Amino acid sequence: DGLAPVCARRNLFHILTIGSSKLEHELYGFHRGYFVSPHHVSETIRNFVAYFFSCDVCRTNFLKMYDDCGHEHCSRLQSEITLGLADGSDPARMELALWLWEVHNSVNARLMKEAAQQQNRLVSNDETLASRFPTKKMCPDCWLDQNMTKWDNDRVFRFLEDWYWPEHEASDWQFQSVIAGTVPPEEEPPVQSAKEKPSYAWYRWGMGFASILCLVSFASFVLVATINKHRKRRRKKFVDSRFVKKKQGWQQGWLDCNC
Repeated sequence: DGLAPVCARRNLFHILTIGSSKLEHELYGFHRGYFVSPHHVSETIRNFVAYFFSCDVCRTNFLKMYDDCGHEHCSRLQSEITLGLADGSDPARMELALWLWEVHNSVNARLMKEAAQQQNRLVSNDETLASRFPTKKMCPDCWLDQNMTKWDNDRVFRFLEDWYWPEHEASDWQFQSVIAGTVPPEEEPPVQSAKEKPSYAWYRWGMGFASILCLVSFASFVLVATINKHRKRRRKKFVDSRFVKKKQGWQQGWLDCNC
């Protein structure tokens, strides 16, 4: 797989867990008829790993962990959605993101241990601390002890939210209308005024010109190819005719000599 694709997928999973914890996203899905619970998201991640991870070792380890209720996700992640508190501060919303974060750190620790075993040595304390994310320097308030074995759930979740979710992300009109309860989600987006509406005339003109240019280029290519083909045929006939004449001359001279 390579390091970059693995890191990209890992970041995608974290983004999914943070995004699904947003109250406006849950309400939007609810109004659309989708019930996306924390358990549903974790199952989706599990199935993605099962069907799309080309790293056999990574896939096997993750599926074994998940199917064995690793990090107690079977009891921690809800199978039903609860609209919860209006400000989205329901502690249950943090469980999915925290669960995946714990899985992430356990994988880091396992990889660090395997690397040390290949070198026939034990993992040092500094290596153990370095394998945990975030480091104490990145988030001093996330960890409650020096050995980084205990953490503050709320602070860790806030760190993950700041790290994986864009700050001040603007909600579109559908999210805003669902939260405000003013416009049904089936309605069309507000119509822009002529001044605000972008003009696509230049785009249509450009596409038309590009199409004509492609047709002219293709026709020119066909014409040139046809002319070259005829030239090759005429040249071949000319060369063959000269060769036949020379061959006839050689044969006549040979007969004259034999005679």
